[in-house]
Amino acid sequence: MHFVPEPSYEKLYITSYGYDLRQIDSVVPPSYRICDVETFYKNPHHQNVAKFQFDMYMLRLEAYIDALAHLLNTGQGVVMERSAFGDFVFVEAMFKAGYLSKQVKDLYYDITKVTLDEIFKPHLIIYLDVSPEVILERIKARNNPVEVNSPVLTKSYLESIEYFYKQKYLKEFQKHSEILIYDWSNYGDVEVVVEDIERIDFDKYSKYDTQMKDWRKQDDWEWAHFRRRYSNRKDLILSYALIHRPKVHEVYHPAEEVGEYNEILEKIPGERYALGFNPMAGDNIWFKLHHIGHWYSSYNSKMGTDERTIPSKERRIFRA
Repeated sequence: MHFVPEPSYEKLYITSYGYDLRQIDSVVPPSYRICDVETFYKNPHHQNVAKFQFDMYMLRLEAYIDALAHLLNTGQGVVMERSAFGDFVFVEAMFKAGYLSKQVKDLYYDITKVTLDEIFKPHLIIYLDVSPEVILERIKARNNPVEVNSPVLTKSYLESIEYFYKQKYLKEFQKHSEILIYDWSNYGDVEVVVEDIERIDFDKYSKYDTQMKDWRKQDDWEWAHFRRRYSNRKDLILSYALIHRPKVHEVYHPAEEVGEYNEILEKIPGERYALGFNPMAGDNIWFKLHHIGHWYSSYNSKMGTDERTIPSKERRIFRA
C-alpha cells in the first residue's frame, strides 16, 4: 500500500526553486498575507481564513487526483489521511462558529459540486471515533501552545466536526463505499483493522448497486481514459474550481493588490517566468523559445531577451 499523508500547507509557500514566500509576508498586501493552520488556530477571524480553507480543499483534491493516478498507473492501493470528499465538515464547523460567511459556504459547495464529480469515490472509509472530550485531553497532553491556547479548538467546534462526520459524511458514503468505524478513545489494534479490511469482499456488488459504481468501467479503453486524465490532465480538473463570484470578496484579491503582489514576486528568483524559464534563477532558456504558454509582450533590454518568447509565471488558483 502507498500512504498519502495530509497535504502540507507549506506546498503553497515553497516555490519550485526552494524560496519560502513567507519571508516576504511583512511586505505583501494584506489579502496575500499568510493564513495557514497555525494562523487560523490563533486568529479564526483573520481576513484570509476563507482563502485558507479553499486552499486546503484544493490541496486535498490535488492529492486525491495524484492518488488515483498512482493507483491506475501502478495497481498499488493507496491509503490517504482524509480526502477532498470529507473536507466539507470543516467548512460547516467554521460556518457554524462564525468564521465563514454564507456566501463563502455557497461558493465552496458550487466548487465541490463540479470538481468532486470528476474523481472516483473511495472503496473504503475508516473512521476512528474519538469524542471531543478525549480530543481536548490529548491536546492538553501534547501541550502545543498554538493548540492549547487556541480559541478555535473548543468542545463546541469539535462537536460540530463530529456531527458532520457522523451524520452527513458517513451516512452519505454508506451509499458508495465500505465503511469501518472503530472506537479509538483508548487507541486500538491496527492488526485488527487490517484483518477487517482483508475480509471485505469488494467484488460482491452488482452493476445495479450504488456501492463501487465509480469503479465499474465498460472496458480497458475506458480505464485508459481515466488513467490518462488523472495522470496528464490534473490541471484541467483543478481549473473547474475557477468559479467567478466577485461578491464573495473574502476569496478574491483587490485588483490593486494583485498588481502590487506580482511586482514583488517578480523580484524573487524563479517567480517571474514559468518553471525552467528563469535566467535569474540559473535556468538556461536556449532551445525553449517555442514553448506554448502565456507570453509577456514587452522587451527587456537589460536581459537582451524578447520576453514574448518566455512563458510568464502562472499563479495559483486562489493566490492571484
